[in-house]
Amino acid sequence: MDEREERLRRLKRLKRKRTVTVVVLCVLLAGLGGGYFLLRQHNERKESEKAEKEAQKQAVSETVEITTFQMTEVAEIAFSNDEASYDFVWTKEENYGSWVRQGEEDFPTNNDKVQTIIGNFCNMTGTMKIAAEAAELAEYGLDDTKLSAVLTLTDGTVHRFLLGDEAPYSSGYYMLYENTGDVFVVSNNIYTQLTTKEIKLVQGETFPSAEPESMMEIRIEVRDGETISYVPEEKEDGSLSYPPIFYDSVRFVASTIQEYNCTDFAKYGLDDPYVTVTIDYLGYVMDETGNITREPSTMVAEIGDKTVSGNYYVRIDGSDFVYIMMEAHAKKYLPE
Repeated sequence: MDEREERLRRLKRLKRKRTVTVVVLCVLLAGLGGGYFLLRQHNERKESEKAEKEAQKQAVSETVEITTFQMTEVAEIAFSNDEASYDFVWTKEENYGSWVRQGEEDFPTNNDKVQTIIGNFCNMTGTMKIAAEAAELAEYGLDDTKLSAVLTLTDGTVHRFLLGDEAPYSSGYYMLYENTGDVFVVSNNIYTQLTTKEIKLVQGETFPSAEPESMMEIRIEVRDGETISYVPEEKEDGSLSYPPIFYDSVRFVASTIQEYNCTDFAKYGLDDPYVTVTIDYLGYVMDETGNITREPSTMVAEIGDKTVSGNYYVRIDGSDFVYIMMEAHAKKYLPE
């Protein structure tokens, strides 16, 4: 009996071991199967994402036509950004034409800048065209945007555009061409031009130019200080020697415009300038017949406060423009 019971116990232990082994194998197989399934899902998702990215890259590399009109066909451009709205019309005169700001005809329009903005919409191309029926405007930042442009052609045709979010891969910006309802990806230049600030639309004044040999005197008057005069000196051989300050004195104002049509010069320290520079020189003057002659001329530059970057605010000949003069140019007129 004892031997038989011992045999039965061994068989039961063996059976239990086999059962545990089968269970372990099942668990391992299930784990491997699940891992394989998850790995397969992960790989499929990666392949799908890769294919989608490749398709998008392919789309943004294909050029599509948006507009076909020429700059000479544009009669008016109105555009808006976060700062303001602008409207310029082409005004033809006897022998020439120019862009004039609608409702503000005395605005000193920078015609080159206006033409640059218009040029970006002429014969315009884009990429990744999204047809009107598939275009969800909110998805592209086109449902609530302040960046817009309306161009009116000489034949009365009107072209309307809205600019939205930046497109993937820095490929440009989404633009809605309202005439068709289609959405395109257009050049970053469109964004750059539509976000132009008003001061960039202002045409600066023309400053005189003169050579040292044409200068007769430079006077520097410091507020609450003395006035220093610089004049050419005659050498022993009869020739003239010019002070170093005569060189690069005209033209010496940076092209950066701080404000046009200024009415409060005190905020720039120009109501009582720190330094006043007066230059007497022989300027070029055109007479009624078109001949160029040299006549005595004077230019006065008033230097005011420093800017936050260490440069200086300047006013020329009492105009209503305020400019920024670089420190490197201003320091030769400032007392040490």
